Amino acid sequence: MSTAAALIKQHKFLMLSKSWCPDCHYAINIFTKYKVLPKVHIVELDKMEPREAVQLEKQFTEISGRKWVPSLFFNGEFSGNEATLKELESLDKTESWFKKVGLL
Repeated sequence: MSTAAALIKQHKFLMLSKSWCPDCHYAINIFTKYKVLPKVHIVELDKMEPREAVQLEKQFTEISGRKWVPSLFFNGEFSGNEATLKELESLDKTESWFKKVGLL
């Protein structure tokens, strides 16, 4: 099992992130708004040893099918990114989605 797969299995709610990424900050703000941020394990690639970060990002890319931060993994599967959250917010469906996946 790859390190990325192990992290996804270990953490019910996982976000792949980079600390400088505005889209990642958007996702964090949404988690904060709904008071679920403490439930989300965040992996900050840019705060890791570079070689390890490259390998981990490659593994997450293979799992999700795209190289992108933030990448959300809920309940063991790829669940979207900030665009997913923006769409849910625009439709006023974030709270119901968070309840459906178990964040709320």
